[in-house]
Amino acid sequence: MRHLDLNLLNTFKAIAECHSLTQASLRLNKTQAAISIQLKKLEELTGCKLIERGYHKAELTQDGEVLLQYARRLLSLSNEAINVLNAEEVRGTVRFGIPDDYASLILKDAVQAFAHRYPGIRLEIRNDISHNLFKGLENGELDLALVTQRETDAGGEVLRRDPLVWVAEQNFTLSQDAALPLALYPHGCNFRKNILDALSSARQDYYIAFECSGVTGVKIAIDSGLAIAATAQALIQPNWRIIQQDEYQLPRLDAVVIELRNGKAEPSTAVKCFAENIRELLCDV
Repeated sequence: MRHLDLNLLNTFKAIAECHSLTQASLRLNKTQAAISIQLKKLEELTGCKLIERGYHKAELTQDGEVLLQYARRLLSLSNEAINVLNAEEVRGTVRFGIPDDYASLILKDAVQAFAHRYPGIRLEIRNDISHNLFKGLENGELDLALVTQRETDAGGEVLRRDPLVWVAEQNFTLSQDAALPLALYPHGCNFRKNILDALSSARQDYYIAFECSGVTGVKIAIDSGLAIAATAQALIQPNWRIIQQDEYQLPRLDAVVIELRNGKAEPSTAVKCFAENIRELLCDV
């Protein structure tokens, strides 16, 4: 009787989430050859081709997509069992950074679930734009951070790729020849740079109607009809609508890549436990 090995499933999950054997090897601290061997073993065990390897990235096949759902559930159950048995033994402090938009999406659940599971771990949360969180990681102020991937540095653990879409309040209208009123995060935010680069390339006229320090400001700007914005689909509010590209000749935007990054020091058991908690939550939203 054949059994699914959790080590093989963990490797497969890393490949699927990183979209790359190279990035999966960095995430798991294994050689790329070892990653390839484990993938081959899993494909032989299941009798299915699970990953299509392209020149730039690895993508799931239809069978791979099915297996990934089971892999996540099995690995989550395994981690939960270990955590329940050992939760009281894990102590320490986790200094965690997260951007405002993703904080609004997952942070409440992340903190509540983790505090219940690990009462001996103290969380210190820093809510800031990714640009500043990278600095916090590099200068030793943070142990772990959820950040938007930088174009020049893809060394983190990719957790999701969220399509960016243009959004406005449901009843928002604008004349075709008017400049686009934008709600943007401050300088240093990758969202801002990608949006303005795309508009400039499309030669679209715009002005910054609302510069926001966080997601609350963006929500106010959109809800009031003062501005439009670009955001990840997971962050769209019930009273917002997606603006179709041909409506105001808006440029297509690249997906935003969200990754988890460790600080300079070797991650402690407490940090590893919280990182797993973040992974589980982001896979479900």
